[in-house]
Amino acid sequence: MIRLLGVLALIFCLMPVALAAAAAKDDTDFAGAVPGLAGKTWVDVLSQIFPDIAATDRGYASATEVIDLRSIGPGDDSWVKCGDKIEFVDRDARPVRLSGRDFVIVTLTIEDECVGPIALFDASGTLVDAVNIRGDQHVSFAGDYVRPLGPDGALVIASLWHDNSSQSYDITSLVLARSDGFSSIGGLLAFGSRDCRSQFIEGAKIDPALGTGPMLRIDAAVTRRTQRLAADCETKIGPEAVTTFNGYWRWNAKQGAYEAHTRELDLLDKWNEKHF
Repeated sequence: MIRLLGVLALIFCLMPVALAAAAAKDDTDFAGAVPGLAGKTWVDVLSQIFPDIAATDRGYASATEVIDLRSIGPGDDSWVKCGDKIEFVDRDARPVRLSGRDFVIVTLTIEDECVGPIALFDASGTLVDAVNIRGDQHVSFAGDYVRPLGPDGALVIASLWHDNSSQSYDITSLVLARSDGFSSIGGLLAFGSRDCRSQFIEGAKIDPALGTGPMLRIDAAVTRRTQRLAADCETKIGPEAVTTFNGYWRWNAKQGAYEAHTRELDLLDKWNEKHF
């Protein structure tokens, strides 16, 4: 009864916040303006990717068509499976400055995740490039997923993931945005597994290094936390073991691309592939 009263009190406290969020229709209104693109609505700019997109009465949007999008990184054309109706439930715009010019990077939340688009628009709202990043069941973008790399580039971080009853797979895809469009930098896999006698989970961390230059180094780490379990499959035995695998990508000015220095991460991937 005490727990129930506490839950009810929390619900009543949150109701004004929820009502305020519902009242702020611009939060999900595709007929509204795109931040960083004066005079352009979401429908205006997204029609360059989804030609018949239209805002719905509830403030969301829908379409039936999508242009051909090239897939990059772990993205795969076989995962682009949009049917007769594409339902958009949210969108996000991140202004960036590339090679002295203003741009906006756009990502979308699609109800059935039938495609994972990342789009780059110039200051006039004209589409520069759009790609598909979807290469797994789910696509998500979290926190500061767009990070500056220097005057000529920005890093876009996408998570491609799925879970089953005993395992989890999370691919972190690193995409380079430049004034002429997108290219793949690389990616890393964080894997998790559990059986009756043990469990482990891996978490990935990406950080552009501090410094100056045309393109910053991108540091990466996957940390594995392993725990042994007793015969009851629940009781923990001994302390958790923590191991971190490191790598980085460094800009190669002659090649005009990032080069991978990810030996530890590659060995971890091979070990996981062999044992699971």
